[in-house]
This record gives sequence, structure tokens and C-alpha cells, in this order.
Amino acid sequence: MTNPQSPDRRPDDSVTRFLEDFAATVQRHNLSLRAAEQRVPWSKSTISRALNGTTLPKLNLVLDVLKAAGLPPEELEPWKTRHTELATTKPPEPPQAPPAPPRRPALTTAAAALTAATLATVTTLLLTQDSTATPQQTTQPTTRPMALEVQNKVALGATDLREDTTPVYLSTKTVGSCARNNCKLEGTEVTSGALLVATCHTTGAELVNYNLDAPDSKSNPNAARSTLWYRVRTPNGISGYLSEVYVLPRDRGGLGLPPC
Repeated sequence: MTNPQSPDRRPDDSVTRFLEDFAATVQRHNLSLRAAEQRVPWSKSTISRALNGTTLPKLNLVLDVLKAAGLPPEELEPWKTRHTELATTKPPEPPQAPPAPPRRPALTTAAAALTAATLATVTTLLLTQDSTATPQQTTQPTTRPMALEVQNKVALGATDLREDTTPVYLSTKTVGSCARNNCKLEGTEVTSGALLVATCHTTGAELVNYNLDAPDSKSNPNAARSTLWYRVRTPNGISGYLSEVYVLPRDRGGLGLPPC
């Protein structure tokens, strides 16, 4: 990954690498979207799109968020340089199609007959080959890590949504109640608004964010039930699993990430 502190942009720098460094810097300084929105003149949705998008965000937005994260002025200069160079770099021209080969002269009647006979022979050989060969499997494109925001809230009654009094944490297994089942990762407790980096998703035990004994809670529009889990990383580098019921609705569904 490019060092964002270096004023010299790497020759292979790109918008994707810039966005990865931007999200990693925000995460490393423990700046949540909620805290960022309170310190900069940009909405949470705009900041989230900048962190998770695929296009170069506005320079003012990048600098405002990095200032809110605590970067001093001298560390902002390399970001200005990288952004300016990326914004003014002309995308590479698409490769041109090779020129059409010259037309061959028309075959004589005898040559045409010979060619037809040769093609028929080759076709027969191909048809008699073993047809059970395994076709090549296509490789699915990988997706860069995505930032997601924690929502550690409980759906109560018909419409209420309240912060859980117990912080959510990462686990070594995709099961619930890891604090009692010895699969909790200590030091990973987070509350709503925290930003984590997701790298992939998998399936596991089904979790819910509402009280199963309260009938009204099941019909609450904020209620969530899912077997999808993300593999995420905390700002201090600890990696573990987190159920998608503990993230904002916009960050559920896999985020286009590959399976773990």
C-alpha cells in the first residue's frame, strides 16, 4: 500500500490505492462517521460514499476528513499532491484494434474442394475426442476492502431502536454468545458509529437484533435477522467475525465482497 505520508507519489499510484489509503488512515485514527459529520461540513452519507466509492472524491472533502481525524497540516501536503496528480492524469488510451488482414485471392475450384475435405476431416477428429474434459473455471474478480459502520442497536416494540448497553465485539467463530463460549476476541469491543474494514463475508449462526419474546419487535422496520457474517479488521489490526445485524442497513448484504 502507498505510504500516504510520502510526498512522492508511486509510479503505480491509482484512484483505488488512494481510496484504500484514505479509508485506512481514517480507520487508524479511530474517526467514526458520526464524529466526522460533527466536525466537517459534509454529511455522513457523502463521507461514506467517498470512503467506499470507486471515483476520486473532492479534494476539500478529503482534507476536511483528514483534518478531523487529527492529521497536522504538514501531513496533508502529500495528500494534496497525490490528489492533484491523480485528478490531472489522463486515463490510458484503449488499445487499438489491429488492422484487418489483406483479403486472400479467391480459391480455385480444386483448391476449394481440397480445403473443404480438410475441414471435414478436422471436424470429425474433434467430434471423436473425449467430450468429458472439465472446462476451465473462470475466476471471479476480487473487490477491495470496504469500510462499514457499526450499528449496535436493539429493535424494541413496533418502531423503537435503541443503543445496546453492551458493546458488540469480534469473534473467532461465526456464532453468538462468544463471551460465554470462549470465542470472543478481547480488546475488540465497539459501539455504534465505529468504522471497521471488511474484507470478505461468510455464513454462520443466525443472529437477530431484537427480542425474540416480544411479538411487536419482529415487525419493527429496524429488526434484522441474518446468517451473514463479515470478516472485519479493527483499527489496532485485530481481525475477526461480526454479524451483519450489527452494522448499518446500507452496509448489509455482502457489500460485493468475496466469500471468505
